Amino acid sequence: MSYWSRDFAGLPEHLTEVREFTRIVAGDREGADLVEMVASELAGNAIQHSESGGPGGKFTIQVADFHDRWHVRVIDEGGPRVPHLCELTSIESAEDLDTLGDEVEAGRGLAMVAAVSSAWGVVGDRKAHEVWAEIMASGRTTVGTARGRL
Repeated sequence: MSYWSRDFAGLPEHLTEVREFTRIVAGDREGADLVEMVASELAGNAIQHSESGGPGGKFTIQVADFHDRWHVRVIDEGGPRVPHLCELTSIESAEDLDTLGDEVEAGRGLAMVAAVSSAWGVVGDRKAHEVWAEIMASGRTTVGTARGRL
């Protein structure tokens, strides 16, 4: 097993650095593109939905490379809401887009993570959350199962 960890400032402009970090770590192995997408999505959620996105906030990305899978973990600075899958809103027409506004995109990130992960979960409390996902190195995906939620 190989393991990497890096802290990032909780600013949206650092998502490019998150993607570069995971691209370097994952290299050209199968599933590398999914590792990059999952890390970027979880980091974006930490910035948007936790104290990590506040003044002076930060978050940590951890990536472990096992022979058959990747383990990606983002540790944020907590907040009042526990990361969770949202009920997705159906969009039937252009009027729905006007009515729903920004809510149209809310909740889709963890659904994407769950879709490409063999397993994912959340541990922690208001002081810190750790959101993790496992991605098969073969690039095969299964419907992810949530474990370790509070």
